[in-house]
Amino acid sequence: MKILIVEDENDIAVPLKNSLEKKGFAVDVAPEGKSALESIRKNNYDCILLDLNLPEVDGLRVSQIIRKEKNTTPVIMLTARSQIYDKLEGFDSGADDYVTKPFDLPELIARINAVIKRNSLNKLLSLRFDNFELFPDRNLVKKYKGGKVIAEIELSNKETGILEYLLRNSKKIISTEELLEHVWDSEIDLFTDTLKTHIKTLRKKIDPNKNIILTIRGKGYRISSH
Repeated sequence: MKILIVEDENDIAVPLKNSLEKKGFAVDVAPEGKSALESIRKNNYDCILLDLNLPEVDGLRVSQIIRKEKNTTPVIMLTARSQIYDKLEGFDSGADDYVTKPFDLPELIARINAVIKRNSLNKLLSLRFDNFELFPDRNLVKKYKGGKVIAEIELSNKETGILEYLLRNSKKIISTEELLEHVWDSEIDLFTDTLKTHIKTLRKKIDPNKNIILTIRGKGYRISSH
């Protein structure tokens, strides 16, 4: 899943980016509201972590603008202010959740996952497909036979991100560009073969016969409905 952190304080933004990347998220950072709007219009994010106190264009205004532009990406407001009127103002601007600094990282990650799932077509914590079940928070796939677990398969962060995104959008074909945008940060070269490489290793682990992750020639990938 791809996150945008909008934060002007490097001592907050950089450690947060590093921590989220260790948890498997792809992360971009914008230091102020104007560049944040440019990134939001250019990229597809699964969640935006938006500081209220930003130079030039503040967080409330950023949230108001993207909602006016019909962007439904979940927004979590990050702020040192804890007064109830600030929270209400944040929600009125279109925010989905609110975290007061200093925040607990596990709690923030739980809130990120919660708003992403609420915005997803598939809102389940674990995702069943074929004879498997994906547990995104553990980078783990369980294989079943006769109702019993017969294998546990560990995935990398990127393999988990690819599989989770395909499963949560299983009713549509996902293009290579869309997968790259949601699983990698904005520095990724859209012409790279890295996605094909990760799809190949993912198939070796769970789909050697290519019956689950289908390649739709000229369009992208989708999960088999069977």
